[in-house]
Amino acid sequence: MDQIITFDKSLQQRLQEFRDIFSGYELLPASGVSNVWTFYLELTVDPNGWQAVWKIPRLTCEHLNIPFPSVVLVLVLDVNYSEHLATVRILAVQDDISIPEKHFVQLTQLWPTKEQDKTIALNLHTTSGSLRYVTFLLHTHDENSDWKNKHLESRLRLYFDLKNGIIPRATAEHVHSLLTEARRLQSRKVFIEAELNEDDDADFDNGNTNNKKVEALMEIHLRLLEIKREIEIMENPLLRNVVIKKQAELISARSNKKQQIWLIFDEGNVDDHITFLREVKNSYPSQPIIFFPSLASKLESSNSKDIFILNESQHVIRTTGALEKGGVLKGIGLRKNIILTSRIDDVMLDFTGETVLIENVTIDARHAQCAILVRSGVGVLKNCKIIGNGASSTHQGIIVLAGATVEIVDCEITGFCTSIVGNSGSTISLKNTEIHNVNFGIKIYEKCHLDVNKLSIHDSREYGIVVETENNSNVDNRKVGNFEILQIVPEVKTESISGINNTKGDVIINSKCKIKPVEDLFSDPDFDPTMIESSDEDIMYFMAVFMLYA
Repeated sequence: MDQIITFDKSLQQRLQEFRDIFSGYELLPASGVSNVWTFYLELTVDPNGWQAVWKIPRLTCEHLNIPFPSVVLVLVLDVNYSEHLATVRILAVQDDISIPEKHFVQLTQLWPTKEQDKTIALNLHTTSGSLRYVTFLLHTHDENSDWKNKHLESRLRLYFDLKNGIIPRATAEHVHSLLTEARRLQSRKVFIEAELNEDDDADFDNGNTNNKKVEALMEIHLRLLEIKREIEIMENPLLRNVVIKKQAELISARSNKKQQIWLIFDEGNVDDHITFLREVKNSYPSQPIIFFPSLASKLESSNSKDIFILNESQHVIRTTGALEKGGVLKGIGLRKNIILTSRIDDVMLDFTGETVLIENVTIDARHAQCAILVRSGVGVLKNCKIIGNGASSTHQGIIVLAGATVEIVDCEITGFCTSIVGNSGSTISLKNTEIHNVNFGIKIYEKCHLDVNKLSIHDSREYGIVVETENNSNVDNRKVGNFEILQIVPEVKTESISGINNTKGDVIINSKCKIKPVEDLFSDPDFDPTMIESSDEDIMYFMAVFMLYA
């Protein structure tokens, strides 16, 4: 967003700034970093009166029952330096959402705006710079040791290597996913511990291992330890280079191999095998084939552009693996009996290659935040059913990034907050497809190309199709109507599109103005930063607990 204050500093600049902050400490354990940081924030961050963009985290969006991502403009009423929190009041929202007026927000989630009320004396560049520092600091897995000498420089170097593309993309994404998972696990850990403290039936002293909450807590601790070990390897420059070198050698060895056809068949009798092979022969009559019992293992060890043929069974995956760079995943038999599922809680299928084809498969994405992410290249879905959990306000089906294309043919998509999201510069093609029982059927942003032929969108809890555009005026313009109003959007082509029971309308075209800071806060008593009401205290207290580790 062009309204916020940003910095583009080098590794050496950042490292020197951190050394200056911690210069008074020869040894600094992890437990002491927070105290030093609190003192620094008290000196550099304005206590109130400044406006910022709050990028609401996914877990908070889930709790507030609003879509993710959501951004709002807030006024900071008070800063709790010791807890690294701010009390904020909502000034403006960018989307059609309804949330409480006041919140406790982590300082790292606030991005001060360039424009402020000029009648209030503020040092926003110092404030903004200080808020960004903490992003590099503590991880949930840090131990109470010599944090300054052990982690500071190595962590900054890892961050800049990730940022500057020095670390290969696959490795970089793995590191990001580990850190994201650690933050999410820490949030779950805090909630479970709070519940256990209120649960008279759970007794740690008596070793109540049968309690499901205790077991879940132990699983979280174990996973955090695993993440800690992996991150420590990546933070160490020598070990990181060894890992990257091994991965490069493996990729090079795989790239020289011919395309292989893998028949994924976990179990069955002789007749099952014979029937399966007959179907395979119709598509691949003369090519060499290899049987393998586990799709998850084979995705992790095979080559990009390989072909994976699935039998009627449930196939659980741990990673996108070989399909990330291209390939074919095809089911043989009845689609409803060929189920692809995963315990991944972030992105289930992540595509960055040339062309990926998934055909005749039921994709059960109820555990993931996003079923399919197409970063680049072409993702093709034929005769697939994609299923979400049907309850989450942040659950997304297919996300298409700028420059990427997705083709959806003869498919059914259900159970998501938003079934398909097309970012600016992406291309989406739908043919003979059904979308139903979602909040939003399709959401596209300006300059996303949408080509529709025989599409049915029905029983949406919000809108069938949302088109987001921006304007330079100070007034939001909305047009709600049937699918015919899509004709005014030049990037959208439709032929034979229908829908019923879309609660708020078939189509909404949002021409939104950008969130703009309030120039004179004192002109409206509701925005006066010197006046703090005691309303919504219960909500704010709960949000403080929720946001502390979100």
